Amino acid sequence: MSGTKRDSLLGATAIVALLGASAPALAQDQATSQTPPATSVAASQDSANQPSGTADPTPVLEEVVVTGARNNQFGTDVVQAGSFRGAKALDVPLTISVIPSAVLQSQQAITLMDALRNTAGVSSTGVGPVAYDNVTIRGIPVDTRNNFRLDGALNILSSTEFPLEDKDRVEVLKGASALYYGFSSPAGIVNLTMKRPTPDFLFSEDTFADSNGGVGEHVDVGDTVGKFGYRVNAVYAHLDTGIDYSAGRRYLLGVAFDYKPLDNLIFSNDVEVFGRRIVEPAIFKLPVTSGRAPVQLPSLSMLDPAKNIAGAPWAQNDTKEINYLGKVAWNISGDWNLSAYYGLSHLVRIRNNPQFTPANLTTALQSGTGSVSFSAQNTLFENYNYATELAGTLHFGAVSDAVLFGASRKLEDLASPSPTRSKIAQNFLDPALIPNPGLVFARRPPATQIDDKGYYFFNRLKLDEYVQLLAGVRKSDYSDSGTLNAVTRQPYHATPWSYSGGIVVKPLRWVSVYATYIEGLESTPSAPIADENATENFPPSTSRQYEAGVKLEPTRKLLLQAAAFDIRQGSAYEALNPADGNLHYYTDGQNSYRGVEFSLTGYVTTDLALYATTTVLSAHYENTHASPNIDGFWIEGTPDNTWSLAGEYTVSWLTPALKLTAGAYHTGRQAINATNNAFTPEYTTFDVGGSYDLRMPRYELIFRLNGQNITDKRYWASTGSSVLAEGLPGLVKFSVTARL
Repeated sequence: MSGTKRDSLLGATAIVALLGASAPALAQDQATSQTPPATSVAASQDSANQPSGTADPTPVLEEVVVTGARNNQFGTDVVQAGSFRGAKALDVPLTISVIPSAVLQSQQAITLMDALRNTAGVSSTGVGPVAYDNVTIRGIPVDTRNNFRLDGALNILSSTEFPLEDKDRVEVLKGASALYYGFSSPAGIVNLTMKRPTPDFLFSEDTFADSNGGVGEHVDVGDTVGKFGYRVNAVYAHLDTGIDYSAGRRYLLGVAFDYKPLDNLIFSNDVEVFGRRIVEPAIFKLPVTSGRAPVQLPSLSMLDPAKNIAGAPWAQNDTKEINYLGKVAWNISGDWNLSAYYGLSHLVRIRNNPQFTPANLTTALQSGTGSVSFSAQNTLFENYNYATELAGTLHFGAVSDAVLFGASRKLEDLASPSPTRSKIAQNFLDPALIPNPGLVFARRPPATQIDDKGYYFFNRLKLDEYVQLLAGVRKSDYSDSGTLNAVTRQPYHATPWSYSGGIVVKPLRWVSVYATYIEGLESTPSAPIADENATENFPPSTSRQYEAGVKLEPTRKLLLQAAAFDIRQGSAYEALNPADGNLHYYTDGQNSYRGVEFSLTGYVTTDLALYATTTVLSAHYENTHASPNIDGFWIEGTPDNTWSLAGEYTVSWLTPALKLTAGAYHTGRQAINATNNAFTPEYTTFDVGGSYDLRMPRYELIFRLNGQNITDKRYWASTGSSVLAEGLPGLVKFSVTARL
């Protein structure tokens, strides 16, 4: 066994051993939890205030939290995404990961991947880490237009970097999600929860900077006056990645309003406007080869991560996004709630998208010769969401039946002209400065539209406190207008049914054992414009997920999870057509993802908080008859294992104001393409940091310092479709927060 593989196995084994060793001792500590009580106010009862292990009698779907449950804590026990919104994590029969604000602040998380790296099984594919991340969960790409949610409702557009300063937490609900959310990837849902109005006046000002020269300011203000509450977050920052020319700026204005005219009626409106402009470095695009002949990758030892191999200080990625979500929740009676929402997500992206292609795979990787291709993209994305839901509980003695009836509609518009392309000679070992060629950004054509309507029903039958039986069904009405990049494609219309079922058994109040079956629906990507069948459109496909697991909540501040999963998804891939040697887009066979996951999140002692996760995955193409040369191959851009171990220690024996943090984040090897011509090496990065909280009579000052990738590890941060993106150089972040 190689040293790197042995290290990965030891890391995963250590986390599993920690899971097993902690439970018995911590179970005895359940009654003496040091976690402070939650201070949230909601449209209905806040489930976070219930005793540990008590199941929610009603799925509270439109809970509006005035202050976050478990504020300033690493542990969390309430889920805000999907059909389980408002339920305790112990009662959700899926693998979940919640990264609360305490973790985001402790690690000074700026980007989405800063947060998601705390979740095993999450990685990036196909793009560089500077502009945004194409996220995968359990090896499955997350749909950039459907799988990211704001407040568990609005599907927000992720082809840019999301700001985190106005978010209370980030949730990852793994597995098939289409039953509740409509057509979407079976990877899971990434939910970003906005900060809510506070019951008392809050003012916080944060000045932050980094060792690359980045600097910014963040102001957070909130209050509740009578029946009206507000929360405002504003950010402006200069960006510098530490890569030549790769600098820029970003801004955010996020506002959340709550209005409660009656005790049983609440209106909320969330708005965020943000933008980001940064010079995007080139990524490597290796030519596609026939068969499985090995391909040599560029040597990381020869590369300097601070060099911009595009050599183009004008190659900007400029995005502007507006998200709006309006909700109303009416508690009709104690057990019955009616809710509705409307939302809009609007994103415009102007991008040059540089890619470096070696001149010759045999010699160019040593000489550095090749060319940079610039692709001038002018794209408009828009999503519109409507939904209404009725939720309630029927009681029959020791038996209760929680039901949910809902209807939703999702409209997706995409307007993107065929990009203007330009190829310029370059050397990636010694990149020259490339003058701006003045690429023309073509006018956008009329938008293609997807209309996804759905009617769904969920049922959770609870037999006393020990058994829950779950079932769900969705009827979809899905249509695609059939145009993209001004190219006419075959439109299609589908009206499929999808189903789910599960069981949760709770032998003890703090233990749950579950098994689930969930069907997902997703649209199949259209063939890329460069492929010989570029005008071909494909019908939607069905995915199936089986999952079984166990969850332990020995204290209200600690959650342990273990699960095994088996996911089957329709396969779509790009490969050379053996008949003519041209690139062809195939949709046959299936992708198979099987694996196990473990996590421990929360406080293992009063002073030590841990966030430990691991995933071991087997991912292969199966029954690919149209392209048999990849049958049985490893799925591209999918790491075979990931793990993370992060923690925060309060030095209470010296002073509780001082906290020390550390983290290790590991990603296993990944295939660069479907034909497995090469694999990127596995890597581990390390962080260290700390904070000091200086409390004064009228205010407090919090000083934070974090070193990210402190060993300056060189690694491939993203791959897939024969693309390679370098990881960022090491970074030191520091901030001073003043809070009234």
